[in-house]
Amino acid sequence: MNALDILKKYWGHNSFRLNQEEIIMSVINKQDTLALLPTGGGKSICYQIPAIINDGICLVISPLISLMNDIDTTLTNCIYGNIKFLYLSPEKLKNDLVREKIKLMNINLIAVDEAHCISQWGHNFRPSYRLINEIREFTNDAPIIALTATANKLVAEDIQENLNFKKNNLIKSSFKRKNLSYVNTIINNKNEVLLKLLKKIKSSVIVYVGSRRQSNEVCQLLINNQISAKSYHAGIDSKTRDKIQESWVTNQTRVIVATNAFGLGIDKEDVKLVVHMQLPLNIESYFQEAGRAGRNGKTAYSFLLINQSDVKRNKDILNFRYPMLEEIQEMYQKIADYLQVAVNTLPEEEFEFNIESFAKKYDFNITKTFHTLQFLENEDLIKLLDNSFGSSKIRMAINNADLYKFQIANSYFDNFIRIILRKFPGIFNNNISIKEKKLSNELNISEEKLINILQKLEQKGIISYIPKHGGTHLVYLQNRLDSKRLNISKERLQEAKEYSNKKLEEIIAYAYNRDECRSILLLKYFGENSKERCQVCDYCVKENRKTLKQK
Repeated sequence: MNALDILKKYWGHNSFRLNQEEIIMSVINKQDTLALLPTGGGKSICYQIPAIINDGICLVISPLISLMNDIDTTLTNCIYGNIKFLYLSPEKLKNDLVREKIKLMNINLIAVDEAHCISQWGHNFRPSYRLINEIREFTNDAPIIALTATANKLVAEDIQENLNFKKNNLIKSSFKRKNLSYVNTIINNKNEVLLKLLKKIKSSVIVYVGSRRQSNEVCQLLINNQISAKSYHAGIDSKTRDKIQESWVTNQTRVIVATNAFGLGIDKEDVKLVVHMQLPLNIESYFQEAGRAGRNGKTAYSFLLINQSDVKRNKDILNFRYPMLEEIQEMYQKIADYLQVAVNTLPEEEFEFNIESFAKKYDFNITKTFHTLQFLENEDLIKLLDNSFGSSKIRMAINNADLYKFQIANSYFDNFIRIILRKFPGIFNNNISIKEKKLSNELNISEEKLINILQKLEQKGIISYIPKHGGTHLVYLQNRLDSKRLNISKERLQEAKEYSNKKLEEIIAYAYNRDECRSILLLKYFGENSKERCQVCDYCVKENRKTLKQK
């Protein structure tokens, strides 16, 4: 089947949109390709269709994928099974087991999602993305497709250079959104404006705020005014967040009041209004979030509510986001002290890690603690995990020969052990994730009996059994370093901070500009020259009214 046949069969569409077909054909012809499509532009189809057409498996690198600990069975299935897509977080590319398994796979394409993360000039740089080059060396010359919705000329060039494109190949769709009205309002009483907007626009809405506290406060304001709303932020456990998101996606909840933790990977067509209650830190973030409105092609609105306190707040955030090197070193050392992790060790386990208790113990400012931890995450030194939706783990604690002796001497456990060995072939070398309820159903025993068996086997030293624990956990992504030898330079820190401040000045200039069409300003920022006014932004509406009065 050709690309269009596959589109019709699996997606039910009769034609491609934007530059999808051009991108797909470029990839099918084994050309490295940077696909720059606006939010909602259908990026995933651009790698899914070529992967389906060609023999082999597509390796998808995405920051939206959870950091999984136990994927041995999945990787083996990718070598021998009928699997077309393997989704991995960029951090997983460091894992020796993952790399060895990838060498055995028939990779037909490497897809890099949110590709701006590979550029030091991108708004969400992740060093682990640099490992993709190493993976390319043993994937049979498979082409690479990098996809992003937000990259200016500098970032686009950096992406292609860092991914070692054989030759530059950027395919870019226009970022023009004819149906989306951009409106910037300088106002002190933002809540009042928000309530007026929500009374006029009755359909699905996203309200972006700057903090968890504000998310809760604005949500309560809406509820008090009989508006269906839910709060969404990273402080809510993942299971609850999933339920909140689902209630909004299915229109049981009309308004989602969220921090920027919300929106990636969501494609909801009937969002008619996006409101920013705070000035974002850069144009890329703003454009991506605003672009979640009007994906069905109908008239939609993006309101940016701003005042002078936003500018001060954002400058303070950047000061926290880029701590001094000495502060980073101190935080890294205190984490090791808190968890009792020695230099040059790489603990396998996840540590329970209460951020508030940690900050209190060492008398750290809680806001600075959050941002410094985030910086250490971005440097791929540690990872914070929300385990409220995690799983229990088991691992064989003795070798095969000793296990055989145990089975002969303990017939009660023999059948159970045989089934476990058959089901989890990697159990001697890895912690295997299990869900007790599901496993007990498969074994046709009660969940209570399964847990009892697991506990008895652990007491006898046959297995390691780690029941699921909720809350935030911390895992080391590389050997614990001497805090004075972190691979972070003062010069790079200062350069990154200066660049982020430049990005902030750019969005401030955009927000307060009153002399040009909003669409033209945004398109110009992304390297697209347009002289045609959009006719629907706040500037164009004002100018059109002037013209009518003059007539």
